[in-house]
Amino acid sequence: MLQGVVRSQALDTETPACGGVPDVLPPYSSLLSNTDPPPWEPQFEDLSSQSPSLLHRRPLDPPPNCFSTTSPLRIKSNDFPSFRIQSVGDKLTDGFRILYPSNLLERHGISQPDWVRFLEDLGIAACLSGEGLSAVGSRVPVTPLPARGVFPSRATTGATYDSHFMRTPLEEVHVLIDVWNQSAFERRKLKVTLQTKPGDAMNNGGYELVVKSLK
Repeated sequence: MLQGVVRSQALDTETPACGGVPDVLPPYSSLLSNTDPPPWEPQFEDLSSQSPSLLHRRPLDPPPNCFSTTSPLRIKSNDFPSFRIQSVGDKLTDGFRILYPSNLLERHGISQPDWVRFLEDLGIAACLSGEGLSAVGSRVPVTPLPARGVFPSRATTGATYDSHFMRTPLEEVHVLIDVWNQSAFERRKLKVTLQTKPGDAMNNGGYELVVKSLK
């Protein structure tokens, strides 16, 4: 009888046969320690279907209302995590999705018409650049034509432009975003940047706008 008890105790203390690892699962919290939380995204109002596919206007002409209107008196700093708005396709000329996070941008003084115009004008600027036109201007003449008169003017009227001074769609969109940041967004504690999305075997990537709340 004593031998049976000793043998039972020996079996209970034997190590498991599976590599010496006990058949016990780790705590639930340790299973999720390497799991990233889902990305945060605001509640968007999708206005893409209301935006016409062909827009015959020039960006910044006339300037948007938010360039001249005053900012709200009190704007909270860092009041929302950064969010992203994706391009429609893999080219800037395809434009961006017309998404408006009203509960976030309204309290920074950016209305729905202002934000819709901003997103639409980025696609327009990219298309104009492909046609050799600039939505922002500030091109530098390469070869000024001979001026008439005793005192030749330094004005650039009638100057010829070289193709090297034409911006690419990417450069033009970057410049237009800078204008909006300096004229409207940054004084309202907002900033927008443009990023490229890497492609893979399934798609060619694209672009995305990153909207950040500043300090």
